[in-house]
Amino acid sequence: MTEKVMAMSQEEVLNIALTAGKILLTSGAETYRVEDTIIRLCAWRKMDYVKVFVTPTAIIIGDEKAHGFTCMTRVTARTTNLSLISAVSEMSYSFGKWSLGYKETKLFLEELRKLPVPSKYVTSFASGIAAACFAVMLGGNFADFGAAFLTGFAAMLAVKQLAVLRITSFWENALAGMIIAFVALTCCQLNSDCTQEKIIVGGIMPFLPGVSFTNGLRDFMAGDLLSGNSRIAEAFLFAASLAVGIAVVLRIWLA
Repeated sequence: MTEKVMAMSQEEVLNIALTAGKILLTSGAETYRVEDTIIRLCAWRKMDYVKVFVTPTAIIIGDEKAHGFTCMTRVTARTTNLSLISAVSEMSYSFGKWSLGYKETKLFLEELRKLPVPSKYVTSFASGIAAACFAVMLGGNFADFGAAFLTGFAAMLAVKQLAVLRITSFWENALAGMIIAFVALTCCQLNSDCTQEKIIVGGIMPFLPGVSFTNGLRDFMAGDLLSGNSRIAEAFLFAASLAVGIAVVLRIWLA
């Protein structure tokens, strides 16, 4: 155990653990990973009595004493960032040999949170490429490749543009589904070589909540029933919103 870690007070270690847990949860980590990381950081400081309760929207740290401590933080937005999860997990495993003090560690965590993310155009381009490749994997032709790229790019760009309005994820995915269906139908109208089903399926692939569903199953299997059910229900809700958006456009177009 380094002197820097031993010099930290229990309150400072709790603050670091809570910040690390919040970074993990907002980056799409599983519930059990967040709890395990917080407990591990506290254990390095001989705080084996710490209890942690994590849901997809909150982290609560406390102990079982009548006059013990309790701290909590809320999580209102989540995304998927595997690099942040890896960096925080690596810090927790090597915390016993940590060479930074409390202020430096807090600064390290804040810098992780402020790392630049890809621009909306880069993300939209990647979404278009993914959609196009999925369309080809499903047996699509060159026309399907181009049309699926347009659907994935346009839908993701629209979602990123609307992100500043802070609308709910349900309506964001519903809008993405509407754009995917509209662009796919338009491309099929303009080019008879396009295949409507392959373009639509390829276009929705970047928006499907596969990571959330998988994390929900892993939480469920780890015994975190509340978080597991919440994540699985969220994944089904997002998938349903995509289907609603596509169904609305198809109903209007084919009426």
